[in-house]
Amino acid sequence: MATIGQRVKLAIDHASRGEMDIAIEHACNAIDVTSQRYYSQKKSSNSCFKQLLSEYSWLIEIMSLRGINLDETTFDNFPIKIFNKIEGKPRFCDLIYHVVRCGLVHSDTLEKGFSFHDRDAIEIADKELVLPSSILWGLLGVVVFCPANVNEETDDGYYISIFGNRFVINDFWGQEAVARHVASRHKGPRVTLTNLNFE
Repeated sequence: MATIGQRVKLAIDHASRGEMDIAIEHACNAIDVTSQRYYSQKKSSNSCFKQLLSEYSWLIEIMSLRGINLDETTFDNFPIKIFNKIEGKPRFCDLIYHVVRCGLVHSDTLEKGFSFHDRDAIEIADKELVLPSSILWGLLGVVVFCPANVNEETDDGYYISIFGNRFVINDFWGQEAVARHVASRHKGPRVTLTNLNFE
C-alpha cells in the first residue's frame, strides 16, 4: 500500500499532467489515512474523514476557496444521498467524502452535475456544482501540515504554496503552526453561502 508521502507525490504528479480526478483521488486516500492516524482509530471512517476536513476548513479556505466560509456554508442546490437518506444541505466535507472520495474510489466517475474546473470561481445551478480544481491543494495542505504526519516523507523537490509562499514538503510535514501563521497574515472577508436551492 502506498504511504501518505507517496500519495502526495502521486497527486502532484498527476495534477502536473492535468489528470485532476486521479490527483484528487490520491489526495482523498491520503486524507483517509491521515484522519485515521489523527484521531487514533484502527481504521478510517467517513466520520473521521469529514471531521478532519471540518477541523482544517481554515486551511482549505486559504489554499483553495479564498473568501468562502466553509464552517457555515451549505450547498443546498446539490442535495446528496447519505446512507439512503437525502441530505438537503450538504456541507463541504459531505460533498468531498460522499461525492468526490466515494465517487472516485468506488467507481470511475463523479456524481452527475458535480465537476471541477480550472477557474477560481464556484459555479452553482440547480443540482449542479462546479468547484475549482485547486481544491486539490487544500486537501494536500491538510495532509502535509497535520501534526499526525510529522514523520512522513516524500521524494525531494516537491512543494506546496500558500499565498505565494513555497513550502518544501519534506521540510514542513506536521508543521501546522507555520500554516496558521501564514493564514493569520492574510485574513480577509468570508462569505457564507446558504439557501442555494432553486425551488
